[in-house]
Amino acid sequence: MERLLAPVDALGRATIALTSYLVEIATAVALSVRHLVLPARGGRRVAGDVLARQVYFTGVEAVPFVLLLAGLTATALVAQVQVQASGLGTGLGPLIVTLLLRELGPLLTALVVIGRSGTAIATELANMRVAGEIDGLAYAGVDPFRYLVVPRLAGMAVAMVCLTLVWVAAAVVAGFALARLWLGTAAPPWGAYAESLALALDLTDPLVLLAKTLIPGLVVAAIACREGLACDEAVTGVPRAASRAVVRSITAVVVWDVLVTLVAVT
Repeated sequence: MERLLAPVDALGRATIALTSYLVEIATAVALSVRHLVLPARGGRRVAGDVLARQVYFTGVEAVPFVLLLAGLTATALVAQVQVQASGLGTGLGPLIVTLLLRELGPLLTALVVIGRSGTAIATELANMRVAGEIDGLAYAGVDPFRYLVVPRLAGMAVAMVCLTLVWVAAAVVAGFALARLWLGTAAPPWGAYAESLALALDLTDPLVLLAKTLIPGLVVAAIACREGLACDEAVTGVPRAASRAVVRSITAVVVWDVLVTLVAVT
């Protein structure tokens, strides 16, 4: 009987653990939003400095790589369209909107942010946990959540939205430039290209883009902060915390992206 119930018991434990983890992440996001809406008087300047550094590291410093990635993605798309459709025509616009703006743009940008900033946040906070700096902040009367977590969530969310917009804009421009370079005068002019983009856009696209950037930015930062702060007080726990942050962040982003897409198309 125990052997028959063992899989059910394991499934139940896994379900409870997953639910508890999701509630923990959702609580961290909700509390961070609350602190941002109703900020405390003390520590605003320090938290503002942390927020500015997070935006700079996550957003500004990642722009060159995002531009390169957008250009390479647009190159692959233009090449595939040319080979499969035997000509670009005005059909490139809908493909740019569908593949790059709605799907690949937010997803690839999120992966870049996870690889750069998610691991950095988890590693930094894990090292602070190992060194005892988290307890030191609490003993000094500084709220570690408000000082360490809230600015990072806000900074990553802002950077994620801005980076995705940069990625999409670069992909759109690169797509047109590559089409002109590939086909020369046979490529559609900018007016026809821009018109095909405008016709392919939907009123819900801004909301979809916001849902696929703002929420993942908050969730990725919350997961990275949670894994870093929950690190074992040993140096060997730091890489494990960073690894868990990356894996769980990627899973959360992909699942959320699929859910938003399914809601948008229905």
